[in-house]
Amino acid sequence: MQKVGATLNLSAGDLVGHLNCRYLTELDLKVANGELDKPKVWDPVLETLAERGALHEQSFIEHLKAAKLAVTAIDGVGIDPKSVAATRDAMARGDPVIVQGALQAGKWNGRADVLLRVETPSRFGPWSYEVIDTKLARETKGNTVLQILLYSDLLSETQEAEPSSAFVVTPGTNYIPETYRVADYGAYYRHVRSSLERSVSRGIAGDAYPEPIEHCEICRWRRHCDEKRRADDHMSLVAGISISQIGELERHDIASTAERP
Repeated sequence: MQKVGATLNLSAGDLVGHLNCRYLTELDLKVANGELDKPKVWDPVLETLAERGALHEQSFIEHLKAAKLAVTAIDGVGIDPKSVAATRDAMARGDPVIVQGALQAGKWNGRADVLLRVETPSRFGPWSYEVIDTKLARETKGNTVLQILLYSDLLSETQEAEPSSAFVVTPGTNYIPETYRVADYGAYYRHVRSSLERSVSRGIAGDAYPEPIEHCEICRWRRHCDEKRRADDHMSLVAGISISQIGELERHDIASTAERP
């Protein structure tokens, strides 16, 4: 989430974050509006995972090269006019494989791991592209599906032809991708995307709470949220308590460990 002038640009990370935690969206919006500083967190475990992810992506690219496919890599990090233009130029040429393609449509942007040429017509000619994403997780979750659907949507805007499928390559599969039909997940993607757009457009009501969830393990705000829960003496601090149990206690006006029935 980044503000450029009066425009708030959104990415796949914002979409995934919103799916998992509305409070995360609230904090990121405050950073974008200059109301809060972005936390600086160094986590050796997450850094190791990032390195492993980069190696997995590179090994897949080497696999494509071994299959005699010419690979075009888009330089830079993030989204800027130069990288977006370089991606469109590569697509217009019909390059077989485009790595780290920079895609942008309106307020949304992203970098796809791999754009693979397919022989389906588009604005560029008798070819178009589909998205391939590389992931370390052996089980593809909703987060990844949302990400490849967003990239496919941005790709559709760029080439004026909707990709029929998107793909995920996981370790230990001999680089055989999992196939996801774009139409099968379109409603799910549009629902989450619309929810995020509505949230940021109205500035968010500020009524979300940082309940501890699985996403906390990889979230840059986890220390902030942990400190808030401790300051609030939140019921999640009780060992082994479930979300449903917390909800039941709150219905009886018990919101902290210090309170009694």
